[in-house]
Amino acid sequence: MGAWGMGVFDDDTSCDLIDEAMEGEVASLIENASAHKDSDYLEYEECHEVLVSGAILDSILNGTKYGDAVEGFDEWVSKQPKALVASFKAQILEALNIIVSDKSELNELWQENEDDYPRWKANVNNIIAG
Repeated sequence: MGAWGMGVFDDDTSCDLIDEAMEGEVASLIENASAHKDSDYLEYEECHEVLVSGAILDSILNGTKYGDAVEGFDEWVSKQPKALVASFKAQILEALNIIVSDKSELNELWQENEDDYPRWKANVNNIIAG
């Protein structure tokens, strides 16, 4: 795992995905991630697609700030149209629930770290609750 912390953007894969979203169309990332709600098992990269999409939705729809985790993220979020992504909320929430279940490679990897796993899972659950 290329993670250095428990936050959504504390991982190389997540940072790459958010960079791609900020350079392209946010709706395409979120639409792709929303399809994972029907998966029997989410692989590592798929988990990050869902996590990043969930954080983006949380920021756009609820105004949640993720600080300077990614340079320019909060400013970029403020320019995104809510109507464009709001229709994906239910699907992303379903997929986020898979991430914190036994059907997720990312969850399995974090479970190996008994000290940090509860905080990582709480961070994902905070996005779900958002």
